[in-house]
Amino acid sequence: MTWAIKNSGVQLSDNSKAYLDELAKILPFNITITDGFRTPLQQAVQMGETRQEQIFNGSGENLDDVYRDKEQARAIQAKWPDTQAMSVVIKSYIAQGKYISRHLLNDAFDIRTIGGTNNQLDSSQVSQLVTALKEIGLKVVEERDHVHVEVLKAFDPSQKKSNLLLIAIGIGLALWTIS
Repeated sequence: MTWAIKNSGVQLSDNSKAYLDELAKILPFNITITDGFRTPLQQAVQMGETRQEQIFNGSGENLDDVYRDKEQARAIQAKWPDTQAMSVVIKSYIAQGKYISRHLLNDAFDIRTIGGTNNQLDSSQVSQLVTALKEIGLKVVEERDHVHVEVLKAFDPSQKKSNLLLIAIGIGLALWTIS
């Protein structure tokens, strides 16, 4: 099938695109990429939106509930709701070689699962997607309305060929048992 970006503002590395091209060969449905590379300000805006969602949904009150680097998350949150000030904190950590999100390194992207108008996925498709992403060597974090994907190594097409048939068989079996 195919993959598409949500809009022209979504920037992906060539490495991410290579993985997505490979993924599209084995998935029996289309996917939409909603996010890729982020600047520090874009990251701050995203974190601010996450913070607002947490408060609105009553699902937590701290960004350190979401991010692995708790110290950095708390330092960024301390500047909320001022996204400009939040981005300054993010930049100060980047200067130390610390990245709150791999989106800042251009080696992460998000795949829409629900919401929007294009390519919403049902639970079976999300399961197939997660399995396929892991099989081709990507790190996956399932979130509320998307799957966050981290590209931790360069794409190697020769390594993938041995697993491609197994993945296709696995997805076929999953589809067969559901129907």
